[in-house]
Amino acid sequence: MKAFRFSLQPLRLLREQKERVAQKRYVEALRATDEAAAKLDAGFLELSTSWTAFCEEVADGATFSKLHQTRAWCGEIEQRCEQLTAALKAAQLAAQEAWHEMSVATRERKALDQLRDKFRRAYDNDVQRDEQKELDEMGLRLNSSASDQSESVPTLMEKI
Repeated sequence: MKAFRFSLQPLRLLREQKERVAQKRYVEALRATDEAAAKLDAGFLELSTSWTAFCEEVADGATFSKLHQTRAWCGEIEQRCEQLTAALKAAQLAAQEAWHEMSVATRERKALDQLRDKFRRAYDNDVQRDEQKELDEMGLRLNSSASDQSESVPTLMEKI
């Protein structure tokens, strides 16, 4: 019997490649999300430090121009934090989309794997059935030739 060959193997390979690409995209999206979160944390830390400095200046009786300058700086940092928050949300959305893409690619590849396994089991059953048929035929031929030989050899009773 011929060796097992899955006719959809080229498609299965394409699905595996698609899954690997989707996995890489998901990893990159997670990395981008982590980087965006780290930048946002740093922004909030800087904002907290700026507000603390502003409060200290107020407590120390700083001049109006110095307070105005520090307050403007705090406003700049707040705007940057808003931008960083938007960037984090975009990165999280991209990661969510990449997760969905990876899930679909994995599901499609697994469906082909299951089909291949089903065909492989059917092939193995056919091979086993053919082998058993050959063994049965060999046994019948052996049994048949043995009975032919026993009929042609005169028994002891016949000789007497």
